[in-house]
Amino acid sequence: MNALTGPEAHSFSAPILGAHLFLKGVEVHEGAVITEAVRRHALGGIDSAYFWLCGLIAALALFMFLSRGVVNAALPPERSGARRGLFALVGEAFASPWAMFGGLAIFLYVGAEVAIGTQMTAFLNDAGIWGQSDLPFSIPLLGSVMGSDGVHGVSAEEAGKAVAFYWGAAMVGRAVGSLLLARFAAPRLLVTFTAVAALLCLYVAIVGGVGAGFVALAIGFFNSIMFPVIFTITLERSTASEEATSGLLCTAIVGGALVPLLVGKVSELTSYHAALLVPALCYVLICAFAFKARSRGA
Repeated sequence: MNALTGPEAHSFSAPILGAHLFLKGVEVHEGAVITEAVRRHALGGIDSAYFWLCGLIAALALFMFLSRGVVNAALPPERSGARRGLFALVGEAFASPWAMFGGLAIFLYVGAEVAIGTQMTAFLNDAGIWGQSDLPFSIPLLGSVMGSDGVHGVSAEEAGKAVAFYWGAAMVGRAVGSLLLARFAAPRLLVTFTAVAALLCLYVAIVGGVGAGFVALAIGFFNSIMFPVIFTITLERSTASEEATSGLLCTAIVGGALVPLLVGKVSELTSYHAALLVPALCYVLICAFAFKARSRGA
């Protein structure tokens, strides 16, 4: 099983850089005033970010162009009669209950992971979490990366840098998960990871407080194996072809665009920490997928 692949293109350094570029001096608390200097810095950060992104995309395009010979040589020989139309593949995937169940699991997983990540800065900056606390700065590495500005509490910029540890925990979890998958059945491990992730979300939503900030960052660790395990289990059990099944699973990552909208709306009506009830429900449903897969045999 390939436990080291998945949808995350996020890096540990990206949130740190983004917080520095966009959030320096920015506060989102009620009554906070954005000065003209802060506004200019934030807008300038956007310009800089797009400049570097364009440069990286151009470099990647050049690399792909120069490597086209290597890629073509690695392609498998084309099988005659193997090509089928899009609608035939879609119909085949929809006819397989396991392909549909796996697609729903991927939709919920990506949606929950992205929703938590996109809410994390505002969540940690909230006065009920880290906004009025200096405790995070006393934690080795975390405090160094956040870099206290000397003002009491965690600012938006400092909270944004802390988000790196949410994605970093997922990177660590991938390494640990690959070792665990060599010893335990994939459905069993998925049951454990999704159940723990759901419980962590419930803790954050119900208990809150300074400790909830650390708990929320830890959710990233348990997200780590979900994508590759769900993908592999679905391919193994789907009655549709690999092309049809994998196409449906890849399309299902659209959950990363839709679920965050729901979580954002819930946070507007309630609070940032209460909104984690939505990801908790997502993890519970993925856990049901894992239980079903476990009952069918690893």
